[in-house]
Amino acid sequence: MPDLTIINNLDEAIHVAFFITAPTHWKNNLKPGERWTTNLPTLPLYFQARWVERTDNSGVVYRSRAFCPEESWEMGATIGTACAAGTASVVIGTITGWIGEPLSAPLMAVANAGGAKYATMGSDTKLCETRVWVPWFEHKVYSVRSVGAGRCGLWDVKENRQA
Repeated sequence: MPDLTIINNLDEAIHVAFFITAPTHWKNNLKPGERWTTNLPTLPLYFQARWVERTDNSGVVYRSRAFCPEESWEMGATIGTACAAGTASVVIGTITGWIGEPLSAPLMAVANAGGAKYATMGSDTKLCETRVWVPWFEHKVYSVRSVGAGRCGLWDVKENRQA
């Protein structure tokens, strides 16, 4: 499993994580200019950066949710339950036809609700998110940086382009 390094090139601390359905590798409170190196599996992964703290115009301080094992379990259980309910709904509907509709329809509603919840988990604090391919033998270095108009993105340092 190769190493991958993330550099925080923003003016604020961030929480960063790599996902396989749920956060599996993370670093909370990555300070500006700080580097974090982790060992990841060679897979297409999902990357997310969240702001740590923000202050509004009236001086109220907001803190985002740090990545943690409990969040990973919650996300995995949410999408796992949604997938199981959706699959059960389709199987029951296929096998029983209209007779199974009283059971099939509520299961599909559970699947839709779970998918909607999963899609919004942590969405209020996201700075950027993207897919990342972790290569077999290359130590990749990425930078979280401003990409204009108040947005940030993940930048491939070696290839000098946005990931």
